[in-house]
Amino acid sequence: MKKLLSLAFLLLLFGTLQAAYLSNVPYTLRQPNGDTLQCLITGDEYYHYLHDADGFTIVKDVHTGYYMYAEKVDGKIVPSRYVAGTVSPRSVGLAPGVRISAAEWQARRERMAVPVEHPAIRHRDESTDNTLNNLVIFIRFADDEDFTQSPVEIQNMFNASDNISLYNYYKTVSYNQMDIISHLIPTPSDTVILSYQDSHPRSYYCKWSEDNPDGYGEDDPENEVYPRTEREMALVTNAINYARSYIPEDLNLDYNNDEVVDNLCFVIKGGVEDWADLLWPHMWSLYTDEVFINEKRVWNFNIQLSDNPSYFSVSVLCHEMFHTLGAPDLYHYDDTVGFAPVGPWDLMAQNGSIPQHSGVYMKYKYGQWIDDIPVITESGSYTLFPVSSETPEQIGYRIFAESVSEIFVLEYRKKTDYLEGSLPGTGLLIYRINSEFNGNAGWNGRDVLDEIYVYRPNGTLTENGLVNRAHFSNNYGRTEFSYATNPRPFLSDGYISGIKIYDIKVWGDSLTFKYLRPGDTLSAAEFETMKVSVYPNPASEVLNVETSFDPVLIQNAALYDLTGRKVTDIDLNRSSSISVTNLAKGSYILNITLCDGKRMTEKVIVK
Repeated sequence: MKKLLSLAFLLLLFGTLQAAYLSNVPYTLRQPNGDTLQCLITGDEYYHYLHDADGFTIVKDVHTGYYMYAEKVDGKIVPSRYVAGTVSPRSVGLAPGVRISAAEWQARRERMAVPVEHPAIRHRDESTDNTLNNLVIFIRFADDEDFTQSPVEIQNMFNASDNISLYNYYKTVSYNQMDIISHLIPTPSDTVILSYQDSHPRSYYCKWSEDNPDGYGEDDPENEVYPRTEREMALVTNAINYARSYIPEDLNLDYNNDEVVDNLCFVIKGGVEDWADLLWPHMWSLYTDEVFINEKRVWNFNIQLSDNPSYFSVSVLCHEMFHTLGAPDLYHYDDTVGFAPVGPWDLMAQNGSIPQHSGVYMKYKYGQWIDDIPVITESGSYTLFPVSSETPEQIGYRIFAESVSEIFVLEYRKKTDYLEGSLPGTGLLIYRINSEFNGNAGWNGRDVLDEIYVYRPNGTLTENGLVNRAHFSNNYGRTEFSYATNPRPFLSDGYISGIKIYDIKVWGDSLTFKYLRPGDTLSAAEFETMKVSVYPNPASEVLNVETSFDPVLIQNAALYDLTGRKVTDIDLNRSSSISVTNLAKGSYILNITLCDGKRMTEKVIVK
């Protein structure tokens, strides 16, 4: 089995910020007059917003310091005249769900993803050591007291071998190929976490407003002004300089031999900020300064916040670490469509309360814990074992789609108590993989599409559908996936594939299914039930076409003359009546091609 060959499969040349998407994080809002309001925060590092339980957005008035219900004026989100919590927002005409557009969210992401040449050539030679040593450094601000968590509690989150932890998660999902051992620096005492205390107060790392004059402004790459970036990089550098003398000189910090420290995790005291992008869980790279530990340059680092189990959790630790290992985000930025291309089925799409496995394709491409995903080329019966199995044998299949850049990937997900406990259910997942793209966060619905999409009931190119019901199983009465089912096997451009996956059965520790390759014929029993009738025949004005099956199964239909020349295309999804008044008298052939490649013909006479 391959070792991980590169810690940043997609970050070979660039330093790119990656973040965790968190939903409905509880937050206590404090107004300048001392009033408090319980609300929620949703979003990621690039954009997150306050809202109440009914979805009404809350923004800060930078001039007064008060938090107000939001409204959109000329495309911009601005404070309304209503202080949050003092009125019913719906009763005064405000609308819920006010937030920036997906395009602006994407633009913020692009501004933060600054291209930076990597300081070293990342060797892709096979590593002889599968242990990654993760340095954990604690940071508190000038106005903070010591951390309140016990050292044992933190150690267990990172290193427990008998419970869910960062170590145990990657040991399990890599099929025992990867040990991530975290070292708390400096080594804590029995009762107190030792930490670097910065010279600046917390407000220095929050956004500017009139009531926070020492906060930072927005980064402006066009004018080469980076106040937020400069403050974060300086904070990280100072914390490293503090911790440097406590790091053992013989500790291997470069497990993949690329001359770069594998990973640092900075745990910052306090919670996420409603008004500070810096103070949000994320992964970034220290590209502004050449900082070294034991002669290895610092590059990747994670930022975590310590004070709320909604985000200071094993699940978020694992999400950010997979970014360090090269995995992209699999969610979309919020928009009017509301797409969740993968939903709760992958750690990089949605953090489960218990960190769930990533899918087979993610483990193969980004984790490199799977040598290969076998390709199905012949019609027949096949067996899958759960992704959560102890070994990676027979946990996934690939099927080539009609598009050269797309494949289908099939895997069996089994809801279990350990790691997979937050899954919506048990069954077969069928993914569409588009190799032209990396991850889903860049999706714009036009020229940048999803790398990974999981099929689900009612899902189309324009409708999200029911992603929590994506699992096929005889236990739910969903045992077939084809051009005749909901969902249909549509590709990124809307083309309906001719594949057929059917007779899907869950047996507990295994799952079986049958595959009918496009172009292979249906069984005699299936095809005998599919009839086409034409009348009147001969026809002089109108020819009616009736099918015993749903016309949605038809890939195309056309009339041909007896020389084989196509006379006209026919859209039987729109109409079952065809005018023949413009056709010359004589004999014709009605040719109907089904989505699986099977053809049906009827002789037609025009008089």
